[in-house]
Amino acid sequence: MSSKSFINITIYCLFFLAIVIYASSIRAQERWFQIEISIFSNEVLSGRMEEEWEPNKTELDYPENLRRLDFLSDLFLAKPVTSNIEIPLEELEQNKLKEALKNISPKVKASQSDFKLFDFAREAYVQLPLNESEFQQTNRALQRSPDHRLLFHGLWRQAVTQESNTSPILIEGGLSYGNEHELQGSITIRFNQNEDRVVIDTDLWLTEFSIIQNTEENWSLPEIPEHLNRNDIESINDLNYFPNKVYHMNQSRDMRSMEFHYLDHPSLGLVILVKPYDIP
Repeated sequence: MSSKSFINITIYCLFFLAIVIYASSIRAQERWFQIEISIFSNEVLSGRMEEEWEPNKTELDYPENLRRLDFLSDLFLAKPVTSNIEIPLEELEQNKLKEALKNISPKVKASQSDFKLFDFAREAYVQLPLNESEFQQTNRALQRSPDHRLLFHGLWRQAVTQESNTSPILIEGGLSYGNEHELQGSITIRFNQNEDRVVIDTDLWLTEFSIIQNTEENWSLPEIPEHLNRNDIESINDLNYFPNKVYHMNQSRDMRSMEFHYLDHPSLGLVILVKPYDIP
């Protein structure tokens, strides 16, 4: 090998090593946290009515840079048959049910990348297995309570940054009504200005739906951004649902890590735990 070739190879190796060191230093500067959240409803109607929400005074919208949590089930997308769970299956027309069952088939996830499983220890915004949860007892208590109902549970890891660099997370939970969910909205996990506290920003709404439109209060719900919309699922339920009443939760809370925090609201409740996390 000539000395010139050896020098060129050495330069390339040093350049590559510099890139790796730089990328590693940037990742090392990121501060990761494990976040666990449970959102539940207040089923006591007298409690829900403590405050009044009016359509012309309630702004509902999704923020920019919105994303979903990734679930392991997303890797095995199928085209299920859906129906609103409030309607007994036996009341559906048998011919429509049979036709819908014929159309069940596997669906390939639209992606240019090769198939892979999630790296739960290193990937951000991936729903973690239940054995990682510290809310199992809390969630069981909520599910057994006649005054509350568990609507959403999330457990994931992410790098926490200033507000300008955050990715708000889409929240959907509770019962489904056509293409809408009982609980919708977004949450944002970020640092405060001094970066000594993790902050949660909630912009959530709990909706009561009806097959009869409320003409006195003209509620309308924002559309989910197109790149996050999963409404390509055919439904065997032809009913149209209208938002009859909407309860809006728009709060922020500074949090200490390793402590449980509770956000209160007349119609909703949220418990959250944030823990520092070191990437292996």
